[in-house]
Amino acid sequence: MYIDSHAHFDLTLEDSTVAEDSLMAQLRSNDIRHAVQISIDTASASWSQDFARRHAGDGVLYSLGIHPSSPAGKDELRELADMAERAACGDDAHLLFGIGECGLDFYRKRQDPETQERSFRFQIELSNRLGRPVIVHSRDAMEQTLAILGDYPGTAGIMHCFPGDREAARRVLDKGFYISFAGNVTYRNAASLHDSAAYVPLDRLLVETDAPFLTPVPLRGKKNRPEYILHTYRFIAGLRGEPLDRVADAVYRNFLEILNNAAKKV
Repeated sequence: MYIDSHAHFDLTLEDSTVAEDSLMAQLRSNDIRHAVQISIDTASASWSQDFARRHAGDGVLYSLGIHPSSPAGKDELRELADMAERAACGDDAHLLFGIGECGLDFYRKRQDPETQERSFRFQIELSNRLGRPVIVHSRDAMEQTLAILGDYPGTAGIMHCFPGDREAARRVLDKGFYISFAGNVTYRNAASLHDSAAYVPLDRLLVETDAPFLTPVPLRGKKNRPEYILHTYRFIAGLRGEPLDRVADAVYRNFLEILNNAAKKV
């Protein structure tokens, strides 16, 4: 049983050669029991909710959030909060997995740092209010990300597509977060990620595709798809010197623990 804790089905489906029904069939045939459709702005938030409703039977969940590279003025943040608050108390509340992805991206800098920080803090507070984990994006901004998270002790969350070394992983774990690794952990020159993936305890580990990005070896060069996540699981299991089934079972249990904790807070 496998989990894809972070994927962008909407962006994957922008490729005209990819069909929605085919993506779902591949989830089933590869024993991927849950996948989370991640939104990056208010437009994709609405799409994500509808997509999860259509494919709830295939274990699809969704998030509501604004990426640090997306516009995040007062109107966008208010729209996001309104949508999340309605979703969290609606009939499909169990499909709302988390808030995000949100955080800081000082690599692209498509939004100024002040806007990114304001949006990040808003979404952390929203996640805490709704009892959902915050899904954090951090690129070239680990120190600033950790400093902001330090202002919200007890926040439940996931550091998605973990970008750091063992010391950064320790600091994220100390905040009670789960750490999710994407396909870039399979890249030969990603030595610090290899070390981190071997270090993170099994009970705090998640795996994702971030599809259509970060396609794992040996498929690097193609656009990523959720079913490719099996290559990342195998690589992480090899790094850790552990059986694939043990890693997959641990990730599955971690994911269910997040879901159960969120359900208790609703």
